[in-house]
Amino acid sequence: MSFSHFEVLDKKRFVGRSTVTNNKLEMSGAGKIPSLWKEKNEGSQIALYSNYESDEYGTYTFSLGSFTEHQPEQSTLNVITIPASTYAVFVSRRGLVEEVVLETWQEIWTWDKKSLRTYTGDFEVYDHIMDQKNAQVAIYVAVKD
Repeated sequence: MSFSHFEVLDKKRFVGRSTVTNNKLEMSGAGKIPSLWKEKNEGSQIALYSNYESDEYGTYTFSLGSFTEHQPEQSTLNVITIPASTYAVFVSRRGLVEEVVLETWQEIWTWDKKSLRTYTGDFEVYDHIMDQKNAQVAIYVAVKD
C-alpha cells in the first residue's frame, strides 16, 4: 500500500517514554529506538516523532505510548502535545514489522509532496494486538494545509 489519504486531526496529548535520536544513528545499528520498544507497556500503540530539530536529517524526540486526555500517574512518563494539523496518512503493506515501517518511511522521505511536511509531530499507529510477522502500520505525517 502506501499513501492513503489526507486527514485533519485536532490537537492531541501524548503520554509515554521518550528518547532523543536521529535517523543517521538509527540506521547505523546503534540506535536508541529498539531499546525503547523493549521497555514498552502492553498498551503502547503509538510511536510519536516530535521536537524535530529541522527535517529528517536532524535530531528528534521518539516516544512510545498513547494519546490521552488525562495527566499521567507516573512521573517518569513524558507528556507531549502536538498541534492540530492536516496529516498525510501512509498505510504499510502487511509483513515483518521492522521491514514495513522502514519501507513506509523510505517512501515518505522520497514522496513527491515531501516539501509539504511541517515536522510538528508525526506518528505511527500499530495494530491493537500486533503480530510482529504480519503487522500493518499507519503513519501520519503532518503537512501544510
